[in-house]
Amino acid sequence: MKEKNILWKTSSLSVALLLVLPILAIFYTAIGDTDDLFPHLMSTVMPTYAWNTVTLVTGVMLLSLVFGIPSAWLMAMCRLPSERILQWALVLPLAMPGYIVGYIFTDWFDFAGPVQIMLRDMTGWARRILVP
Repeated sequence: MKEKNILWKTSSLSVALLLVLPILAIFYTAIGDTDDLFPHLMSTVMPTYAWNTVTLVTGVMLLSLVFGIPSAWLMAMCRLPSERILQWALVLPLAMPGYIVGYIFTDWFDFAGPVQIMLRDMTGWARRILVP
């Protein structure tokens, strides 16, 4: 029986090490000599990237709380018409990879995308180049 525990511990430690290696490699590269690449990034774009990441994580958490908890509560506590369809519809966004959703939203909301074109047509907005 002890041999099973040793096998489980060894294999889980090996998998964990494999998962942590890329992160350790990034830290090693950041600390090591990289021809001043990381100091340059830290002084120029890294604070903005870090702030954008924190903002994105916070926004996703808040939107998940606002939309996820009430819809899960409704599905668990109430009998709704078409309940089986709604249960599957709530899980449907998990079926699409995040990068595909990102490309779709970028395409929709880009300057040449359908949302921006519709807004310009409805409001009469035009692209103006500001000259200082």
